[in-house]
Amino acid sequence: MNAERARTVVRGDMLVAWLFKTLPALTLAACVALGATPPVAQAAPLAQTSSSAGASQEDDPLFNKVYAHVNTAGGAVPVFRTPEEAVHNGSPVRELKGYEWITVLNTVEIDGVRVSQINPDEWILADKLTLTRPSRFQGQRFDQMPDRPFAWVLSEFQPTLEPGGNTNAAAPVYRRYQVVQIYEKAVVGSTIWYRIGEQQWTRQQRLGLVTLRQPPFQIRSLRERVHGKWIFVNLYEQTLAAYEGERLVFASLVSSGLPKWETVKGVFRIQYKNRLQPMYNAAGDPDLGEYYLEEVPFNMFFHGDYALHGAYWHDGFGSKKSRGCVNLSIRDARWLFDWSDPKPSQWGYAQAGPDNPGTWVWVW
Repeated sequence: MNAERARTVVRGDMLVAWLFKTLPALTLAACVALGATPPVAQAAPLAQTSSSAGASQEDDPLFNKVYAHVNTAGGAVPVFRTPEEAVHNGSPVRELKGYEWITVLNTVEIDGVRVSQINPDEWILADKLTLTRPSRFQGQRFDQMPDRPFAWVLSEFQPTLEPGGNTNAAAPVYRRYQVVQIYEKAVVGSTIWYRIGEQQWTRQQRLGLVTLRQPPFQIRSLRERVHGKWIFVNLYEQTLAAYEGERLVFASLVSSGLPKWETVKGVFRIQYKNRLQPMYNAAGDPDLGEYYLEEVPFNMFFHGDYALHGAYWHDGFGSKKSRGCVNLSIRDARWLFDWSDPKPSQWGYAQAGPDNPGTWVWVW
């Protein structure tokens, strides 16, 4: 779930925590050998481009953060000024209700009761929180153009011998977030099937597919068509591809708006970027419901309150999850934020303008 019609709030005091390191990398060819089975249960990592690529994932400050869902199903959850007041039924400073995600700064135990700090001078009973960690999924960066379409596995399966046929008992079981190449397409009835290896076929619904695209016609200048940056979001496949001219440089899975809150379609430009901010139903729109998402990272707004941004609250990339925005894993959102224009200031904020235009975003 996500916030798409959200108020932009610059939170400069929260930016220091987001000091990220470049992650280890391999190319797609190293992940998917021709006709071979990809590594089981491994995401396709980004290409190695930095001397810091050998750093452990757990060294990344991002993964030292503790995020939590506030359990409000039983009613509003009170927030107290001190841990003692939380334990001994003091007067709350505010209440949390609706769909709430927060960051946990500290947890202490007083008189046998665990209490968590969620902000300076804000404490909540720890049993009201369900802790989580961000998804480790990450997309694929390309140094060379792929030879053919490729896809991420969305759900576990064992291929069939032919389209609509019997299971190939000798074939491996493919796991979620593996990468496969597409060698052939067939249609049986109303179902699309893809061949991902010798006598290995699977339904389209099990894959998030990436195929190469030409720049949209709205990009008219020759310079931009040859060298310009643009992003393609495929709502049907729930995938994203980033290009420089006609050259694919990055691709990944996304989560766009649920049927009730479909992501807007069209060709846009990134208007402004903010490295870290909360998102919530600022306008009080009853169709959106009550929600609050703290410290949403790497926000790239391309049409009103619609944005590309990181999501720490789910690991369902490849399926629709949001209230209209385009969710990426935090690693993918970070890469896209750093690559796209306009470039942010030292405070993590950037506003596009005539002399500093934003990257094109084609939502299709």
